[in-house]
Amino acid sequence: MKNKDYKTIFFDWNKTLSHSLFWSQLANPKHERHEWYKNIGNFIFVKNTHIINDWMRGDIDEDHIADMIFDAFAYPKKQVIDDLAESCRQMQFVSEDVLPLIKKIRVKGVKCVIATDNMDSFSKYTVPALNLLHYFDDILVSFERKKLKFDCEEGFIPFFNAYIIREGLTYDDVVLVDDCIDKSGIYGHLGFNIAQVHDSDDFVEKLQKLSGKIPK
Repeated sequence: MKNKDYKTIFFDWNKTLSHSLFWSQLANPKHERHEWYKNIGNFIFVKNTHIINDWMRGDIDEDHIADMIFDAFAYPKKQVIDDLAESCRQMQFVSEDVLPLIKKIRVKGVKCVIATDNMDSFSKYTVPALNLLHYFDDILVSFERKKLKFDCEEGFIPFFNAYIIREGLTYDDVVLVDDCIDKSGIYGHLGFNIAQVHDSDDFVEKLQKLSGKIPK
């Protein structure tokens, strides 16, 4: 991570701020619908991976996903969505240090924004349940923006472009803290820095540096 001051820091959600998973409570062997967990996970995240990006881009929604699961396993649609909602409401940060460090960064006048390739379920359930708009300055979700973070075009990044313009920023003013990196080279060409996260400890250490808790 480059030694510089940023006006806005974008934070990825999945595998950065949180490692929580959809339908996670069903993983408990004692759960009455435990057998659903492997079946749903294998169906969506192994056999039909193409639908994940469609879901995150807002081309389909949770109702469509529940219909597909019903067609495959006859699991009641309402129960599938209720279980999804429950898991989304119970998502946790990777460390109890996250929110205090985010607060320290914001006190310095730096905006902290969640920027996530995510589904309609994130805004519906996770954001209100975790009161995320209290702890972060804004939340950008691919489902609503119809673009993923790395859907790059020559000369700009559609996912971030409206926010960058609205806030009067340049790409050089911001950094994305994310477990993924840009493989197109466009981020680097535009001067949009990415601080790649390798694990939870690495993420907390990056937060500490950004908050000024330890020397840059």
